[in-house]
Amino acid sequence: MRSILLPGFAVFSVLAVTAVAPAHAQLSITRGGHNNNFAKGDYSMAGQSATTLSGVANDYGKVITKGGYNTNKAKGAYSFAGQDTTTVGGFASGYGKVITKGGYNKNFAKGDYSSATQSIYTQGGSASDYGKSITRGGHNKNLAFGGYSSADQQVVTLGGAAGSYGKTLVSGGRNKNAAIGYGSSASQQVFTGAQ
Repeated sequence: MRSILLPGFAVFSVLAVTAVAPAHAQLSITRGGHNNNFAKGDYSMAGQSATTLSGVANDYGKVITKGGYNTNKAKGAYSFAGQDTTTVGGFASGYGKVITKGGYNKNFAKGDYSSATQSIYTQGGSASDYGKSITRGGHNKNLAFGGYSSADQQVVTLGGAAGSYGKTLVSGGRNKNAAIGYGSSASQQVFTGAQ
């Protein structure tokens, strides 16, 4: 089940980035993740959403936003794998530098009638003057191996904002979540923040 906070964070971030995004840039690279989505098992379902936003680099600024490696699989019969990934990042000016990655995100539902849901939100952004902001968003894995098992994972990594001679580094953990036994359940929520 997806947290109520994540869509709110995503909408706020989209508004914040679009409000400060002019059409020019010194260097701004946005990739959008590697995005894979599979539904192999009979009557299985795999749903994936990936949103990557970035922009704005002035003077000697540098903005790189990648959006995670996103993989989503539903292998077991009647299994369900749902994945949401939102990566924002953006704005570097002066000698600033912003790098936002969004996690390595993997999501599996292998057991028959198993369910694996994953939501990852990574923001980052804002570096000015001699600032530096690097936000990664965790290594995120989510598994439901056993029959009728359920694994739920939500990771929110914020980070961002470094001004003048400032420096902000936020990682977000190496998050793993597994439900391996028959009818087992695993739930994980990780929040890492800095501003």
